[in-house]
Amino acid sequence: MNYLKEINGFMRWLETSPLNPTTQALWFHLMDINNNCAWKDWFTVSNSRLYSRLGVSENTMDKHRDILMKHGRIEYKPKGKSAGSYRIISLENAQSIAPVPEKPKEEKPTRQEDKPMNPNPFEFFESHFGGTLNSFVSQQIGDLIDDFGEENVIKAMEVTLKNGVQNIKYVHRVLSNQRAQEGVKKDAEYGRYLKVVGESKSTPSAEVERLETLAREKGLSGKIRDTHCDF
Repeated sequence: MNYLKEINGFMRWLETSPLNPTTQALWFHLMDINNNCAWKDWFTVSNSRLYSRLGVSENTMDKHRDILMKHGRIEYKPKGKSAGSYRIISLENAQSIAPVPEKPKEEKPTRQEDKPMNPNPFEFFESHFGGTLNSFVSQQIGDLIDDFGEENVIKAMEVTLKNGVQNIKYVHRVLSNQRAQEGVKKDAEYGRYLKVVGESKSTPSAEVERLETLAREKGLSGKIRDTHCDF
C-alpha cells in the first residue's frame, strides 16, 4: 500500500462522498497506525488509542467508525473486550473509487478551466506546505475547520505562505488574531452606540409638562424632575 497514493485517492473520493472532518481524521489515524505496522492487511488497535487520538468520547468514535464502514472505506472485526481488528480498503486502484455520475449534456458547455474547483484545506496544505499530510496535522486542520470554517482556514493558509511560513500553528495564530480583531471592531461599534445614546436628549413626557403647567398656575417656579419638584 502506497501512503501518498492512498491519501490522494481518499481526497479524490471525498469530492463525491463528503465526510465530517472527524470522520476524515479517523481514517488518517488508521492509516498512520497501519503505516507503523508495515501495512498489514488486518491490524489491531484498541478503542482507547483511537478516541484519545481524536480527542472525542468512545461513543463518538464508534459513530465515525460506523460511517467509514458504511462508505466502504474500512472493515472492522470486534473482539469483545480485546482490541478489534481493522482493514483499510485501498483507494489506490481506480476500481475501488466510486465513479463520478455523468452530468447531462448541455447545449453550450463551459470549459473546465473557466470553473476551477476550489481545493479543501487538506489538499491546499498538502500542495503548498510541503511534506506528507500525517494524521496529527490532519486532526489539527479538522479542528480549525470546525472552529473557523473551510474558507477562512484556506485564507489563513494563504496569509501564512505570504509571510514565508509553512507551519500549521501559524495558521491557527492568523485565525485567532483575525477573530480577536473582529471582536475589537464590534466593541468599538458598541462603544459608539453607547456614546450616541448617552448624548441624546430625552423629551419631557406629557405628565411632566402637565405638572410644570400646574406649578406655574399656582405661582410656583422650578422644573419637574422625575417624580418630585425643585420648588
